[in-house]
Amino acid sequence: MLIFIKIMKFNRMFFTAVVGISMLAGCSKQPKITVINHSGVLLSNLVASGSGFSQSLGTLAAGAQVRASVNPTGESSLGLEFDANGKHFSSPPDGYFENSNYYQITATVEPDFSVIVDARTTAY
Repeated sequence: MLIFIKIMKFNRMFFTAVVGISMLAGCSKQPKITVINHSGVLLSNLVASGSGFSQSLGTLAAGAQVRASVNPTGESSLGLEFDANGKHFSSPPDGYFENSNYYQITATVEPDFSVIVDARTTAY
């Protein structure tokens, strides 16, 4: 009987821990960005920046995409910097988003190395 009680206590503590961790994992307030490389060449030294953040995204192969969470301070737009074909590129800030997980931002690097930013909100 004593073993049964210990098992029940452990199960209750384990269940509480799993529920607590799950709730914290789902509470991310940060907007998500996706960068898609349609340029046809490797992008290196890729950096996403906006109001209060600058995040290195590393290297992105042609046709690939990378996702990240960012932490802007207040209202923001998204700019990208990267190197390709031996040149440095910097896109002007574009789009509008705030520090909320209701925003999903997609930045697409085009074959001419221009960047198209699409910022959308998801349903509350």
